[in-house]
Amino acid sequence: MKKSVYSLVLMDDVIEAIDELAYSLQTSRSNLINQILAERVALVTPEQHLQRIFESLSEYLRPYTHFQIQNQAADHMYSIKSAIRYKYNPTIRYSVYLAQQDGKIGGQLRIISRTQSDILYGYLNHFFKLWAQIENETHHVTWEVEEGTKWLRTFNLEAFQNPNEECDLAGALSHYIKGLDDGLKIYFGELNHEQTQYYLLKQHYNAHYKEHLRI
Repeated sequence: MKKSVYSLVLMDDVIEAIDELAYSLQTSRSNLINQILAERVALVTPEQHLQRIFESLSEYLRPYTHFQIQNQAADHMYSIKSAIRYKYNPTIRYSVYLAQQDGKIGGQLRIISRTQSDILYGYLNHFFKLWAQIENETHHVTWEVEEGTKWLRTFNLEAFQNPNEECDLAGALSHYIKGLDDGLKIYFGELNHEQTQYYLLKQHYNAHYKEHLRI
């Protein structure tokens, strides 16, 4: 939706209350006022559309108790944490970033580890290389590695552009994240059998995604 600058005359007390609420919701004054007015006239803003997707995503992920759903840091981001089956149970964070541009929704998954261990980083980097290889054997995907321990996966969301498919998109995102996290657990369960890691991951990938739309 196009946005423009408008001049409004509002009571100072109203603005003060709006600012306090916006701060508690971690959003801006303009965005909060826009959402309040949109709700009043029964319009769905892009931010509300994303929020509905994330709410559905929580419903899908909540049954998996090994996931820790994090507080949202921004309207366009959703994060969860999961433990890695390795020494001291280090955690890894999956963050879904969604955005709407020119009426289309796009998304990216960012996986972050705070590890200071070169050995653990090496294992993680090897896993994501194997996972990207397996994915690209069935359909083209884009994986990137940023400096430090961050891996980025761009989603193909062409099949989820209808606003009424919020629940379907949330289901596809949750299914992908769960499959990726399960793959990570399989990998770390086979650290002493490196020659079988690829085959077990390939088997897991084919079984998990066989009847699901790949994103």
